[in-house]
Amino acid sequence: MTAFTGALDEARDHLKVIRQTMERSTQYSTLSGWSGVLIGVLALVCCWLVRTSAGVTGAREIEVWGGALALAVAIEFGCNKRRAGQVGKHVMSRLGAHILIAAAPGFFAAAALTGFFLLHGLGLYVYGVWMLGYGIAICAVGLFSQRAVSVLGIGFVLCGGAALLLPAWSHLPLLALSFGGFHIAYGLVLARKYGW
Repeated sequence: MTAFTGALDEARDHLKVIRQTMERSTQYSTLSGWSGVLIGVLALVCCWLVRTSAGVTGAREIEVWGGALALAVAIEFGCNKRRAGQVGKHVMSRLGAHILIAAAPGFFAAAALTGFFLLHGLGLYVYGVWMLGYGIAICAVGLFSQRAVSVLGIGFVLCGGAALLLPAWSHLPLLALSFGGFHIAYGLVLARKYGW
């Protein structure tokens, strides 16, 4: 009986260590506050460009947002790589691969629906699709990260759903609110809690 009790205590100790290790891996992230702020500012600049440039419509508008997406990915990777070095982690890790796999369906759905909407002359609605797809991807990433990431994802899902139900004139302001405002607020929250 004593051997059994000792084995049970040892198993409990192992489970406690495993749980603490898992909690630490999700508590301390390589996410950067700078990336959120910079991506938010980039989104606001692009919204302003689209709003003020009468010639930026259709294919040109997709080019503007495609360029913004490429720049945002570069910013995210660069800032997160720098942040990972500060906290003694690697940006390209097993957890990072799981995060990419979790986010991929949301991004793929947004890309596929964007193509569908554009082919069928429904380009006015792609902003809502982008917010929804991004929000779904971010909610999936939130399963591996801090609560702030999940809150960000939920905000995008709500804005995307609203954009698909509201008149077309509201879509660009909602895009500015979500991709611009939410990212900046999220970046500031991360920076305050975990540093830049």
